[in-house]
Amino acid sequence: MNLVKWNEIYHNNQKLDKVFYDKYQSDSKIYEKNVIEFLVELGEFVNETKVFKYWTIKKADKTKVLEEYADTITMCLTFIREFKEEIDDSYLHIETIDKLEVINYLYSRITLLMKRENVIKDIFYNLLYLGNLFEFKEEEVLDAINNKHKIIKNRLESDY
Repeated sequence: MNLVKWNEIYHNNQKLDKVFYDKYQSDSKIYEKNVIEFLVELGEFVNETKVFKYWTIKKADKTKVLEEYADTITMCLTFIREFKEEIDDSYLHIETIDKLEVINYLYSRITLLMKRENVIKDIFYNLLYLGNLFEFKEEEVLDAINNKHKIIKNRLESDY
């Protein structure tokens, strides 16, 4: 894990979060809405992977999958900031190679955020592990997140 690059991504994400929070600070439900958004982003990622779609023969589009994965990681980074955590190399994850088990685990952990339980580092490292199970290279994940940050920044500048 390239901690320098991940921390750079994290700090870029913090800058975007600040713009969001400055703009929408009057919304008393912003935290709860962000938890729901996190669940939705995970769902969009899982949907693109087609990992649960036993009835389809269509292959997943890796570009779209990586875009959705970047959205999911971006939301996770928002909660890392929210809980005042840092990214480190304590890369622990559940012991399975079954993608569906990891996905279900992530859903169960993200819902705990609604109760403001600090499980975010566990979520983050299991998200990274899930990316490994999908055989994403770290560099392509970092590139996808950087691209997502550019899109978000452009949207914020244009009052999207």
